[in-house]
Parts: sequence; structure tokens; C-alpha cells
Amino acid sequence: MHLQSLEMVGFKSFAPKTILTFNPGVTAVVGPNGCGKSNVLDALRWVLGEQSAKALRGGEMADVIFSGTDSRAALGMAEVSMTFTECEKELGVEWSEVRITRRVFRDGKSEYFINKSPCRLRDIHQLFMDTGIGRSAYSIMEQGKIDAILSSRPEDRRAIFEEAAGITKYKAQKKEALRKLEYTEANLLRVTDIIKEVKRQIGSLQRQAGKARRYQALMEDLRTFDTHLSHRNYAALRTEQEQVRDQLGASEERRQIHEREIEEQELELGIFRERLGELEQQAAEVRDNIQTQRNRIVSAENRMATNAERCDEAREMIERNRLEIAGGEEKLREQESQIVRTDEMIAEMITLLRTGEQQLGEANERVRTVREERVAVERTSNQINAEVQQLESQLNALRGNISSASGRREAAEARLAMLRADEAA
Repeated sequence: MHLQSLEMVGFKSFAPKTILTFNPGVTAVVGPNGCGKSNVLDALRWVLGEQSAKALRGGEMADVIFSGTDSRAALGMAEVSMTFTECEKELGVEWSEVRITRRVFRDGKSEYFINKSPCRLRDIHQLFMDTGIGRSAYSIMEQGKIDAILSSRPEDRRAIFEEAAGITKYKAQKKEALRKLEYTEANLLRVTDIIKEVKRQIGSLQRQAGKARRYQALMEDLRTFDTHLSHRNYAALRTEQEQVRDQLGASEERRQIHEREIEEQELELGIFRERLGELEQQAAEVRDNIQTQRNRIVSAENRMATNAERCDEAREMIERNRLEIAGGEEKLREQESQIVRTDEMIAEMITLLRTGEQQLGEANERVRTVREERVAVERTSNQINAEVQQLESQLNALRGNISSASGRREAAEARLAMLRADEAA
């Protein structure tokens, strides 16, 4: 049997996938302190089934996962695989190459594989039993292990010699067989207790069966007596039935007489019911008329109350309108007086304008006739033009005032018409 390779991914300091190939002969792993030589041995122990985190120099099993560095993120899984070749005879398998794999996650979940097939940790232990390969076998001798073996108890040293002698598997099988025998003996004890309990219950069941048989016999007698009693009751009921039939014949004649009397009374009752229905219909009509009159009265009273309220509101509105009309008439008189004054001013301006135009015509005539006095006439003409422009400006202002006064007058007349229409309404 030959250890061919060791493959590590995310195990302690081996963050990337690392494969160590072991060629036939002597193979050594050398390097300075802290380079990871002990991590290789820990990987071998771990993949062979080591369950103690302290033996792997950690506090818990998740410590074997690469925890990251400043330049590389931490991983969430660690995996180690170990491949053996030429191991058919030593391992007792049909394969010439055996690959065992162990995988652990940060949540504590572990997985085991043999040739990429899921298996149990127990299967790996049984596979390498008596081969000298194992987490505590003599094939792995770390520093201080020989001194520990020599100073340990004879029982601890015996385990190493038994592993070398190849009897560990048989002892494990013997231990498993003894455990199964103990389990079987415990089952036999339970079966014996069950048998005793069943035997104890058999007597009770026999007594219950005897009671059941007596109950069945008594029930047969009871059914026989019940049959005779039923026959006797049947005969008595037949005799009573004949008597009842005779009584029914006599009762039938009386029933017919009573039915004829009932029919006559029902005819009279029907006449009374028809008359009562007519009276009830008349009474209903009278009640409807009364209710209608009451509704009309209530409606009229409501309308009267509403009209009274409206009258009060109308009186108040008329009073307000009268006051507004008086105010509007006062404003209208003021505006009319203002319009009269404006008309007078316009007339004066027009007179002045006509006078200015006449003076301008006379000046133009004098200019045409007396050209030698041009300088004096032009000076006079310029003065007259300035006066004319001033008069025209005053005329335009008066025209604007007249337009505004006309607008106000029209608005006041419209407001007055609305107030008069409201007063008339």
C-alpha cells in the first residue's frame, strides 16, 4: 500500500488548492519554522478521522478552516483528500486506488467520502483498522509521541502493539458482538416480562369469557320470554282493536252529523266574514283619508312657517335695498352734478379752442400778408402753438374724465335698475 497524494483546500494555512505528491521511497517535508509542516501532519490526522480539536492545535473544529488574511478573504469550508494505491490486499477492497475525503463547514457540519461516495466516519475507521494507519495508530509519530508511549500505562501501549499485530479489527468486532449480545439479552428480559404479563392476563380473560357465555345464555332466555310476552300482548291488542273499530263506527255517524252542522255554520261564518271584510275596507279607506288630510295639514303648516321666514327675510332685504337705493340715488345725483360741471368745463375748453383757432387763422393771415414781419410773427405763432398744445392736452384730459364719468353713470344706472327690480320683486 502506497500513499500517493494529499490534497488540501482551505485547511489552515493552505487556502488555495494544494496537492502534495508522495513518490515511492523516502519523502520528507522540510522548511523553516512557521511554513506549515505541522499543518500537513494535522491534515493527515484530520482526514483519518481525528475528532479532538485540541489534538489539531485548535479550540474548535471550525478553526481548521482558513480564517483569512489582509489580502485574502476567509473561506467557509475546508477539505482534505488522501489517495492510496496498490491497497487491495491491505484494505480488503476491490479497488486498486482508494481516495478518502473529509469536508467541514463553518456551521460545524462534516461530510466524509470514500472514492467520492458519501460514507460514515465509522466506515473510514473500519477501512483502515489493522493497517497501522489511523488518527492514533503507530504510523503517525509526532514529536514526543515515543516518550509518551514509553511512559504511558501498559494498557495504552497494548493498543499500539495490537494495531501492529492486526487484531484491532477482531477486537472491535468482538466488542460489537458483545454489545449486540447485551442488547439481545435486554430484549429477552423484556420478552420474558411481557410473557409473564400475558399469562397474568389470561386468567382474567378466562373469567371474562365465562361471564360472557353466561350472559349469552341469559340473553337467549330473555329473548324467549320476550317472545311469549309479545304474543300475549299482541292478542290483547287484537281484542282491543276490535272494540276500537266498533267505537269508530259509532263515532263516524256522529262525525258526519257534526260535519253537516259545521258546514252550515261555516256558510254563515263566511257571510259574516264578507261583511266584516267590507267594513274593514271602508274603515281602512277612512283611515287613509284621515292620514292624507293630516299630512296635508302638516305640509301646509310647514309651508306657512317657511313662507313666514321668507317674508321676514324679504322685509329685511327690502329694507337693505331701500337703503342701497337711497345711497345709489345720492351717488347718482353727485355724479350728475359732476357731469354737469364737466360739460361746462368742456364747453369752456371748446370756446377757448375755437378762439385759439380763430387767433391762429388771423395770425396765419397776417403772416401771409406781412412777410417782412416774419420774425415777430413766427415768435407769436410759436407762442400760440404752445397754447394750442396746452389746450389740446386739457381737452384730452377732459374727454377722459367725461368717458370715466359716463362709465360710472352707466354702472350706477344698472345698479339702480337692479335695486328697483329687487324692490319690485
